[in-house]
Amino acid sequence: MEVAQATRPKLVTFRAIRFHGENVGPADNSQPWALEMKQSIEVALGTATTPTERLQALVKIDLDAKATSQDGLAEPATFSGTYEAKYDFPLDLKEEQVSPLFAQPSFQYMLVSQAFPLAMTLFRRELQTLGFDARELPLGI
Repeated sequence: MEVAQATRPKLVTFRAIRFHGENVGPADNSQPWALEMKQSIEVALGTATTPTERLQALVKIDLDAKATSQDGLAEPATFSGTYEAKYDFPLDLKEEQVSPLFAQPSFQYMLVSQAFPLAMTLFRRELQTLGFDARELPLGI
């Protein structure tokens, strides 16, 4: 999808809202694990309340993972994280000009495709700090 330069939002912030993980099983790297991941992605338009505020596009990504050992003897490891990206539209754009863009799946994909790799990079790093080898997890959608 080609978005005109005049209506293209700019990624201004990306942050981790929360991360929680538990990996209390033994640190045995020779044991194979199965990882089940779920994701939830929300895209929204943040409207301006004053004339000096910009319209914003918001992307919220929730990632949840559960790792179980192949032999079923180790306690499962669980991980969850929430990440948020905010995009600013040019100041002169009005909600009536931007709202039709949000109805287009290709526009939503453009926003998510920029934020998702950032979220997965942080999520993988957090899994690794908890002793889980997450190098095999994909960065893309």
